[in-house]
Amino acid sequence: MPGGDYEVPKFSLDERGRRWARVRELMRRDGLDAIFAPPNTGMFDMFQANVRYLTGLGGNHCMVAAVFPVGGEVTAITSPDVPKKTWLARQDWVSDIRQITSGWGFTDTVIDRLKEISGLRRLGVTGLSGNTRFPEGITSHGIVERLRQGLPHVELVNANPLMEEARFIKSDEEIAFIKKADLLVEHAIDVLANEARPGVPENVVYARMLASMIEAGGEIPTMILWSAGWPQPPSNAYMPTRRPLQAGDMIQVEAEARWAGYVAQNTQPFFIGKAPDEYRRMFIRQQEAIAVCYDLLRPGETIGNLAARVASMSDDNWDCSILIHARGLGDDSPICIYAPRDNVMANWRLEENSVFIVKPQISNKDRSKRIYWGDTVVCTSSGARRLGSRPASIMELG
Repeated sequence: MPGGDYEVPKFSLDERGRRWARVRELMRRDGLDAIFAPPNTGMFDMFQANVRYLTGLGGNHCMVAAVFPVGGEVTAITSPDVPKKTWLARQDWVSDIRQITSGWGFTDTVIDRLKEISGLRRLGVTGLSGNTRFPEGITSHGIVERLRQGLPHVELVNANPLMEEARFIKSDEEIAFIKKADLLVEHAIDVLANEARPGVPENVVYARMLASMIEAGGEIPTMILWSAGWPQPPSNAYMPTRRPLQAGDMIQVEAEARWAGYVAQNTQPFFIGKAPDEYRRMFIRQQEAIAVCYDLLRPGETIGNLAARVASMSDDNWDCSILIHARGLGDDSPICIYAPRDNVMANWRLEENSVFIVKPQISNKDRSKRIYWGDTVVCTSSGARRLGSRPASIMELG
C-alpha cells in the first residue's frame, strides 16, 4: 500500500484505531495519563519498537520519540535531519510531528509537549526496565533525570510491561507484514545457496543476501548472524570475515528481514559438500524437537513448559535446548534462550495470533557440534502455523 507520495508499505487507519484503543484501554487500567516512548535505535532498531508501533515512524536508525496521551492528539518528535514533510509523505497516522529544538537532545521538546496535557499526573515511560534483551532498561539516566527536573509533580511509571502486553497479539495486518518479511528472508537463503562456493569470500555472500532484501523492499538495519568454517566455529558472529569459503565448511545463519519494521527470521544450516552423518542424526532429533514445539504452540501454554519439554529430549549423547522468542517489531516478549530468563518469561502464556521464531538446538556434550533450524510461526488453537514455505533440511551446496 503506498504511503503519501512515496511507494512505501504502511498500515491502515483501522489498524491505527485498533492499536490506539488497546493501548489506551491498558493505560486507563493502570492509571496512566500519557506514555512517553524515548528514542533508541539499538539492537538493529528493535529498541524503537514502541515508537514505531504507536506512530508508524522509523527505520534505518532514525531517531524518533513519541508522546501518547490517554486522550487527544499523538505526537512524534524527530531528529532535525528529516523534514516533517518527508514523514507526512511516508505515513498518515500522525500529523503532529515536531523536530527537536535543542541540538540533538530530545527531552526539552518532549517536556514542552507533556506540559500541554491537562491534568498530567502519572507518566508511563518505556524502557525503564524489563526489556526483552536488556532487563536493566534501555532509557538513559539523562532522559529520566531531565524528566524529573522538568516535571517535578509528575510520577514516572515503567510502561514497558504495558506496551509488551499491547504488542503481543498480532493483528491480521501485522501478520501479513511479517509474512512478507519471511518471503524476503527465504529468498535471501536462496541467494546464499546460489552464491556460497569454495573460493567466494564470506562477506561477499553476506552482502548479496542483504542486497536481495533491500532490492525487494526490505529495510535496514536487519540482522544476519553468521558462522562459517570447519571445525564448526564456537558461535555465530555479527559480521562475516573476508575469508574465502572452503569445501567442507559448515555455514550456520540466523537471517532476518524487515518489512516496514516488522521482522521475520529463518535459521538455516548449510554444508559446502556433504553433511557429516552425525549432523544428519542431530538434525533428525532437532526436527523432532520442532514438532514438539509446534504442537505445544497453542493459546494457554507457557514458555516455561515449552522449555522443559524440549530439555527433556536430551540424552546421553546430545543436549536439546530451546531457542524461542516473539517476533513483531523486534524487541518483543517473551524470550527463552536455552532456559527462561526469569519467572515473567517462564510463566508467559501464549495467545492466539502471537508470533515466534522457534529454533530448538541440538548439541553434543561439549557443544563443539551444534545444529538448529527454525522459521517464524503463528500461535493458533491447533498449534504453530508456519509463515514460510522452505522445506526443513540441512542444505548441501556444490
